[in-house]
Amino acid sequence: MHIFITGAGDVGYHLARELSGDYDVTVIDQNSRACERLEEIDVKVLQGNAANAQLLMEAGIQDADIVVAVTGNDEVNIITCITASHLGVERTIARVSNSDYIDQPMKDRKQIGIGLMICPELVMAERIVKDLYFPSMVERRRLAGGKAELIELAVAEGSPLEGPIASLELPENCKLAAIKRGEEILIARKEESIRAGDRLILTSDSKSVPKLRRMIHEDTASSKVMIVGGGVVGFYLATWLEKMDFDLKLLEIDNVRCQELAEELPETLILNGDGTDISLIKAENAGSMDAVFSVTGFDEKNLLCSLLAKQLGADKIVARVDRSDYIDLFEMVGVDHAISPGRVTVDAVLKLIRGGEEVISAGREETEVLEFRAEKEAKILGKNAAEKMPKGAILGMIMRGSQPIIPTSETEVKEGDRIFVLALPKVSAKVKALFTADRGE
Repeated sequence: MHIFITGAGDVGYHLARELSGDYDVTVIDQNSRACERLEEIDVKVLQGNAANAQLLMEAGIQDADIVVAVTGNDEVNIITCITASHLGVERTIARVSNSDYIDQPMKDRKQIGIGLMICPELVMAERIVKDLYFPSMVERRRLAGGKAELIELAVAEGSPLEGPIASLELPENCKLAAIKRGEEILIARKEESIRAGDRLILTSDSKSVPKLRRMIHEDTASSKVMIVGGGVVGFYLATWLEKMDFDLKLLEIDNVRCQELAEELPETLILNGDGTDISLIKAENAGSMDAVFSVTGFDEKNLLCSLLAKQLGADKIVARVDRSDYIDLFEMVGVDHAISPGRVTVDAVLKLIRGGEEVISAGREETEVLEFRAEKEAKILGKNAAEKMPKGAILGMIMRGSQPIIPTSETEVKEGDRIFVLALPKVSAKVKALFTADRGE
């Protein structure tokens, strides 16, 4: 399969690196440094304007199976997808931030040649809302159309999750797949113990998630929330949280934008001010907040605001980080959860690209969750999939029709099953081979 990517920034680079092992990838970008950075990856790199139709044709965009336009310019991404569609490319994906484009009806977009749109800010806001719902949750992503979920939990000192795995009693249809301990990924085996500071990766059906929350005494969500930054992310956050009856305050430095937000968000207290103004955030009781979300478009401001709120005593601190290489730094100095719009965009695009597979990064670039459908005559049919997993992979869940199944030592794979596997990228091809038909030489 040939994948054509326009834009070699943070999103384009990570997409190219993730996909280069399994697909033929071409990347085009105007920036010479961005192109040079890609030389370490096995991809074809071209320097040029992604909105130039002639250049795109010379680069072979018409031969692509999928075109992914992820430059930092909405209009360039849209033009690229329209051009590709008119040249016969069937699948196009555009990164778009402007809500005016996102709100257009799907049929109207398809008529002009735009397949799918992904809004990084919207995806990020959704991720934050999910995080708020489950305080110890680091990551929560839907699997199988929402019937199952991948959850990453942080284990606090004194948590009911601490102790030997052999004595851990999880809710029905909830399985501990792996433990992230520092830089290590440990397969969850009965002889292992869970420690404070660990991050647990679990698979669960959606109905079991509330039971898991009650088990670790998190059956009430945060109620008092402060949002710093009234841009796209802040607006989407407030819109969703209003519907959930949260007590909301939103700080925005631009007075005109504050007036716009006040009209759109009737249940949110809109404050005109700077989130790094110590006297202001003290006066607005940032320290008493259950959660503070700093989501301006400036990493340095988000970090400073987050640290101030943390110092004042706010319970949960989440920050937007546009440079994904800053994520570890943010969390190292005290931010509870740093989220990169670029990384959530990469996750969303990977999910769409991999031919029906649903792929979710489980922590930076260490592991990924793959979804496969067991094909007729697949090697794994009638066998215990858990025992057949290569080293570096673990079977998380099986969806049989609408029924989620937590695999045991006796569970066999049947044709049509949807299988979720937690795997290191280097073994993903071996895992995929187990679930596809053996077509011979």
